Amino acid sequence: MHRISREHIAYRTDKSHPPVLEIDPGDRVTLETFDARTGTIQSDADLLDHPHPDGANPTTGPVYVRGAEPGDALVVDIEKIDLAPEGFLAVKAGEGLLAHLADRYATRMVPIENGIVHFGDLRFPANPMLGVICTAPAGEGISTSFAGPHGGNMDNKYLMEGSRIHLPVYVPGALWSLGDVHGAMGDGEITFIGLEICAEVTVRVDIEKNTAPKRPLIETPSHWITTGEHLDLGQAARIAAEQMLELIQARSNLSFTDAYMLMSAAVDVQICQCCEPGEFPTTARAVMSKEVIG
Repeated sequence: MHRISREHIAYRTDKSHPPVLEIDPGDRVTLETFDARTGTIQSDADLLDHPHPDGANPTTGPVYVRGAEPGDALVVDIEKIDLAPEGFLAVKAGEGLLAHLADRYATRMVPIENGIVHFGDLRFPANPMLGVICTAPAGEGISTSFAGPHGGNMDNKYLMEGSRIHLPVYVPGALWSLGDVHGAMGDGEITFIGLEICAEVTVRVDIEKNTAPKRPLIETPSHWITTGEHLDLGQAARIAAEQMLELIQARSNLSFTDAYMLMSAAVDVQICQCCEPGEFPTTARAVMSKEVIG
C-alpha cells in the first residue's frame, strides 16, 4: 500500500508536473486530500468573499503508473473514502443557481459523526464522493476546476465508494490525480459549494491496454454512467447521452434506432452540477442499469 500526503497538491492537471509517486498496475494507494479551499476555512467567520490565492479544487498527485501509454484506459476502483470530522457549507453573494436571491456571504462548519451530517438540528446521511479525478491531457494543462474528456471536476455523486472509473490515458504514466471530496452534495451543487471536506481516499489502480474511452466512464456494481459538460446544460446532457448510446451499441448488437429507443425507456439523464448555467460549465450524466445491458 502506498500513501501520498496532502502536501503534494496541484491546481492544474498538466503533463509537465513531475509525479510524486510511481506505482505498478494493480497497486493500491491512499491519497490524503484537502477540501476545495485547501484547509483555509476553519470557522463560520471564514467567508468565501475572496478567491483562494493558489486556486480551487486542489488534487493530490500526480501519480505515474508504469506501463500506461496513450490509448490505454486507466481503471481506478474507489475502495474507501474516509472523511474528516468536519467540513463546511457556504453561500457566496451573487453566485449559484439562485444567485439573484443570494445577497450575502455565509459559512457554516458542519460536523459528520458516524456517517451522519449534523446541520444544526437536522440530521441526514453523508454521501462521500470525489469532485475531481483526472489524467493529464496531452496538450496544455487544465485547471482542476473544469471537467472534460480527461475527467476533472465532474462533481458526479457516482464517484463514490465501490465505483470504478475508466479514464483515457494521454501521456506516458497517465499522471492521474484526485481530490475535492464532498461529504455530501445534492445534484446540481446549487450554491457552487458542496459539503467541502478533507479526506483520505483509498483506490486500486490498473490499466487496460488499447481500450481508452473517449470520455470518462463510471461503473458501479449495478449501473453504467457516462458524462458530459458544457456551458449549456442541454449540450452537456446531449454529450452524456451520446456516450451512453455508443456504450449500448458497443455492448450489444443493437442498431442505432433500437439503441435510441431503448435509451428513452431505460436511461436516465441527470444533472451533476448546474450552479451557474451559461457562466460556468455544467455537468450531466446518463445512467443505465446493468440489468438492461451488463
